[in-house]
Amino acid sequence: MLRNWRDLERTEELSPRQERWLRRVWWLYWSMLALSVGLVVLRVIEGDPPLQILFSALVVAVWIFNLYALRKRLRGHEAASAARQEG
Repeated sequence: MLRNWRDLERTEELSPRQERWLRRVWWLYWSMLALSVGLVVLRVIEGDPPLQILFSALVVAVWIFNLYALRKRLRGHEAASAARQEG
């Protein structure tokens, strides 16, 4: 029996509501990544100082990391769901 959210994190079990929310967030993260990349391109074209360009590039890196972590979480959930259905 699962006792708290930490146990949920370990077992990769998600409620249907949590799964729907994560799938919606996937599109939000992609949109934010696209906007961040556009900001970097705009800063480079306009000739902004290197520190501002670097900051914008770091924001892009954060969104890439967020997408990677979300993808890993969803794949873990899918694998756990498939294992439960088989066994």
